[in-house]
Amino acid sequence: MWKFEIYRDAASEWRWRLKAANGRIVGDSGEGYASQSNARRAAEHARGSIAGAHIG
Repeated sequence: MWKFEIYRDAASEWRWRLKAANGRIVGDSGEGYASQSNARRAAEHARGSIAGAHIG
């Protein structure tokens, strides 16, 4: 099962990352957020966007 994780980085900013079933990181936020709720909101947006992504 793939899983989004919300975590705090070394600079004390909040980020998200997407892990595959084997534990490998396959995506990340690319930027830090000031609050955990903003990082979670961004992860939820990414989750919705990924489903509609095209391979090209």
